[in-house]
Amino acid sequence: MYVTTSGIEKYRVVQFREDIRIPGTGKKKTNIIRTVGKYSDLLAEDPDFMVKLKAEAKRLTREQKESERPLLIEADMREIATSDDVTPSFQFGHAIIARLWDIMGLDTFLEKNCTKKNARSVRNAIYHLVAHRCSEPDSVRATAADQGRYAGVTPVGLDVLSEQKEALVEHLCSFFKRRTTRREDIACFDVTTVAFESTKWGELRLFGFSKAHKNNEVQVVMGLLIDNNGIPITYELFPGNTMDQNTLKDSLAKLKELYGLKDITVVTDRGMNANDNLLFLHGGGYHFVISYTLKRSKQEFKDAVFGDDTPWAVEHYDSKTGQLTYASKVLKQKVSAKVELTAEEVVALKVQRRLEKKRGRCPKYRQETIDAHVHVTYSLKRANKDLGDRDRMLERLRSKLENPGKLKAAMKRGGNQYLQMDLDTDNAILDERKIREAAKFDGYYAVVTDRMELTTEDVMVIYRGQWKIEESFRVLKTDLQARPVFVWTDEHIRGHIAMCYIALCIMRYLQYMMKENGWEVVLSAEEIKKAISQPLALVQGQFPKKIVTPTAVPQSYLDIVSMLKLPPLLTNMSLTKFRSATKLDLKENTF
Repeated sequence: MYVTTSGIEKYRVVQFREDIRIPGTGKKKTNIIRTVGKYSDLLAEDPDFMVKLKAEAKRLTREQKESERPLLIEADMREIATSDDVTPSFQFGHAIIARLWDIMGLDTFLEKNCTKKNARSVRNAIYHLVAHRCSEPDSVRATAADQGRYAGVTPVGLDVLSEQKEALVEHLCSFFKRRTTRREDIACFDVTTVAFESTKWGELRLFGFSKAHKNNEVQVVMGLLIDNNGIPITYELFPGNTMDQNTLKDSLAKLKELYGLKDITVVTDRGMNANDNLLFLHGGGYHFVISYTLKRSKQEFKDAVFGDDTPWAVEHYDSKTGQLTYASKVLKQKVSAKVELTAEEVVALKVQRRLEKKRGRCPKYRQETIDAHVHVTYSLKRANKDLGDRDRMLERLRSKLENPGKLKAAMKRGGNQYLQMDLDTDNAILDERKIREAAKFDGYYAVVTDRMELTTEDVMVIYRGQWKIEESFRVLKTDLQARPVFVWTDEHIRGHIAMCYIALCIMRYLQYMMKENGWEVVLSAEEIKKAISQPLALVQGQFPKKIVTPTAVPQSYLDIVSMLKLPPLLTNMSLTKFRSATKLDLKENTF
């Protein structure tokens, strides 16, 4: 087996090949074992890549020759007196993470940016933290204690990740820009809170409004930007008492600096729909696509939505029933925004107010208006869902009305918007007027944007990307268990979030690869975790004749490693063959 290049100029690729002689002839046949990638991309990532690949080709040739010999094992029959007498087994599903780690160039990045003498040990520690986070999330201490169960991992920092956060984000952004269909002009933004099981506050750890209702615990605020593929772009951490709207400007400034962009369209939910944010976006070289709350809009706008003066621009009807299934219209709207007065404007306004003999405090803001389009859509499918959701809520309310004690216990929940009651809830009844008013909005949805050239279809396609960031937060919090946090110094907190960020990037990129490779069903983060955590390698015999037997290997693992072009597993393997198939060295665990 050997390494060579094929093609010319920008089409030049690097391949593993082998030559096989055709029996009875003087000819030979060349087989392509694997195409590594474009020569220019590999050279940009690592100038010494050819030397490393040639060394790998020699190793693979040696291992292939060894694999052709039959495996023999001498199995003893000792009494199991202690746990050390049990035949050892090791998890090896993190071979998936090791492969992606290599593809994403994270080893090269860490070795380049870690100035410590034990850079390799630091790399191993960070790799294990991320691999463990992707399979069996736990505290940093518990993860470190668990390293011995992972094939090819030697026991050993969060400090490095904290120090190199900006360089790490830039490295990953450069990688995803080359390897994915990332659009640089659109970014989805949202904010979440990450809680600690503590009341001890610090520079980052502060009490604030908690989205998870953990108001008795300190927290940090995290702003996350993701791309059109659902892959993270960058993130920012803020003290726990930071309001959502205050996070947007800092995060976008970093994004603009990272890519050097002039125009970015920001997709976000109504929580970011603050007046000053809209003005910042519109006037700062950005654009916005944000959901618009019809229920809270002015009456004249509601009249335009529901009235006949502004007809639907698009209407679709069911061919059998004649029922309206979809409709859309575009309404021009003036969106107001607050602008903080400059010091000179404040002085001039105070003089004017004295001349006009106005009393009271001088305003800090003035109002400006932004021309925008509100894209309103109606969907019968959404209308049926809205009706079903409300009916279920009302059914629960009726049940509570029959039990006043249960009603008082649930006073803070959203369904109570449909109740009429006094302070002690004794005479509570359903408010039929509010129910009828809510029903008017069934099936309607609106999105506001300052990009006047976009069609409703364009806007809705862009806005649908918002669910990807909501899902990313769910993966981050639930599957990767980024919270609660069990580290306390600010540097370790930043390092913990950076580690979770890498894990999220790996998960999302793996799902992107599944989609690009034509998988009918893309695995969820939970299913990927199972694929990583379940495979075990049973190690039997004495060195140098140890045999590795893979067990508990799910089909999902096999499908993923096939997509990642890792060599296949065998039912029984030598240590070197196992290392070839998984890139994990069990010698580090068994000697």
